[in-house]
Amino acid sequence: MQRQMTIELLFRHNYRALCMYAVHFLGDIDMAEDVVMDCFVRLAEKSGDGGLPDSPKSYIYRMTRNACLDALGRLRHDTGSAACANLDIVADDDTTLQERSEREARLWSEIDKLPTMCRRVFLMSKRDGKRNTDIALALGISIKTVEAHIHKAYTTLRGRAAAIYMMLLSL
Repeated sequence: MQRQMTIELLFRHNYRALCMYAVHFLGDIDMAEDVVMDCFVRLAEKSGDGGLPDSPKSYIYRMTRNACLDALGRLRHDTGSAACANLDIVADDDTTLQERSEREARLWSEIDKLPTMCRRVFLMSKRDGKRNTDIALALGISIKTVEAHIHKAYTTLRGRAAAIYMMLLSL
């Protein structure tokens, strides 16, 4: 039971960051989620035999990386194309990529905590690249309200980032 709880905690604390990590290799969120889920299933199956490895977080990152590279190799073989240019990322420092993925996951967690309309406007603007006038028309609100939501999102995210940064410094 304790072993399963450890896998569950590992999953809860690392799933989103691992998905971001896998996206850097694969370029596709759906494929990344499938790869990460498969890695957790394989880890659970392996841990049933003799427990978790000494460094489960490092182990699951390594499993994910290898599974992504395998998926890219299969994709390259199946399509016969060089569409898998993401193999260049293998040369990057893996620790840096892990840290970047964890920061991105924390950012997305903070974006998810924004009020509904604020988050919606912010994502339409920054993720989807829509202009403020287009957002205002789509949502039936004024341009000033769109600007206010974007400003509120930036202010909130900056404040939360500063709090996270200060917490990390105190550690």
